Amino acid sequence: MEIDYIFGKNPQNISYVLGFGERYPKHVYHRGASIPKNPKESCKGAMVAGPDGHDGFHDVCTNSNYTEPTLTGNAGLVAALVALLGEKHMFDKNRIFSAVPPLFPEAPPPPVPWTP
Repeated sequence: MEIDYIFGKNPQNISYVLGFGERYPKHVYHRGASIPKNPKESCKGAMVAGPDGHDGFHDVCTNSNYTEPTLTGNAGLVAALVALLGEKHMFDKNRIFSAVPPLFPEAPPPPVPWTP
């Protein structure tokens, strides 16, 4: 299952979710900020980009291909985790992201048919 892979059941035995498990990335790339040097502060919970096509992973903050957490990657993880909650929780799986505005405006309706 993909969730198991993300959480550490993979050839590298590393969790790609920051702060989860015994082994996870420590050198995260972030465009807007750097990882705090104060050990009391932490960067936990986000999922990094992950391995390459051959399960290789390099925990270096200078390579965003491996260690950058992104909104798109984490949105998929959140959706998968919510889906695993099951039917006992009150939410509509089909509308989980319904409040997120579309990237592009909706197309206008077609013109009314012409009548002579």
